[in-house]
Amino acid sequence: MVRHLLVTNDFPPKIGGIQNYLWELWRRLPADDVIVHTTPHDGAEAWDAAQDFTVVRSREPWLLPQPMLVRRVNQLAESYDAEVVIIDPAVPAGLIGPQLDRPYGVVLHGAEVTIPGRVPGTRRLLNRVLAGSAGVIAAGGYPAAEGERSLRAPLPPCTIVPPGVDVERFRPQAAAEKTATRARLGLPADGPLVTSVSRLVPRKGMDTLIRASVELRADHPDLTVAIAGKGRDTGRLQKLIDQLDAPVTLLGRIGDDDLVDLYAAGDVFSMLCRTRWGGLEQEGFGIVFLEAAASGVPQVAGRSGGAHEAVEHDETGLVVNDPDDPTAAAEAIGSLLADPDRRAAMADAGRRRAEAEFSYEKLAERLGRSIDAMVT
Repeated sequence: MVRHLLVTNDFPPKIGGIQNYLWELWRRLPADDVIVHTTPHDGAEAWDAAQDFTVVRSREPWLLPQPMLVRRVNQLAESYDAEVVIIDPAVPAGLIGPQLDRPYGVVLHGAEVTIPGRVPGTRRLLNRVLAGSAGVIAAGGYPAAEGERSLRAPLPPCTIVPPGVDVERFRPQAAAEKTATRARLGLPADGPLVTSVSRLVPRKGMDTLIRASVELRADHPDLTVAIAGKGRDTGRLQKLIDQLDAPVTLLGRIGDDDLVDLYAAGDVFSMLCRTRWGGLEQEGFGIVFLEAAASGVPQVAGRSGGAHEAVEHDETGLVVNDPDDPTAAAEAIGSLLADPDRRAAMADAGRRRAEAEFSYEKLAERLGRSIDAMVT
């Protein structure tokens, strides 16, 4: 494929959703054709040495759109004979694009296009980046739509490459494995289990899930809701749990292996993500829904941003139109808990969809074709 330079502030060993998205995709491209320019991080030297592709770290902690970065990217592209530069994200890093010597493409995720695209001054800058690009890689239909909303015109050639899932790692488990996971994580061996995995921030809607659990307890007295993750909302959520005496356990941040097992141990997965600040803050996609689907567990999502792309309503799970409504959330989750056959059908459909549409191998092939098209 075309040799190219990926320029990003977000790359492992730094931890995060975007970092994982980029690594899982780009590590599957032909290594000789990939050069990554990113920022320093603890453990980066050992991590970089273990990769098959070339990683060039900056000295500065952030890649800011300034003349020094333009010169360096041009020099790197020249020295490594890169034919195109891929910049992640479109704003602010992508602001260097129109000044580069080579064609450039940009990656769109969510907030970094939604917010600038709705503010007059930054919208003009974003539009200049988008209009001048040789191609756009959008991590879902939602960021692509936000890009067109800002540009008020069709995007340059745009390829949707959503977050994927490792279908070998995330897989359904037998009953005995589920029981062992519950015991290891200190969860009840019996009774329905609703799981969630997320940063604990207001947009993720964990307060709605907590309130919904209280309503669900009337029909499911042995219900447990287990939430894995940490964040600035942890204290507020724990107070709400205590205040309502909700059947909810905050597990905090758990290890990778335990996380994989937690997904598969649940009966239903739920993250009631919500839109905030008049549309400025939305869920970009929701990879957690795909991980649950690959694990053979139906999902209940809040309608926000691209979450409805990750959860196929009434096929792999349910989408709650008003994720601020605990009663609506309780009805959706409760309808699945009360119907094992429907849960099983959604679990099978979710697993098949994860394998067919969201395996990283297939998505990486799509990514490679989109990059090739930027120079042909």
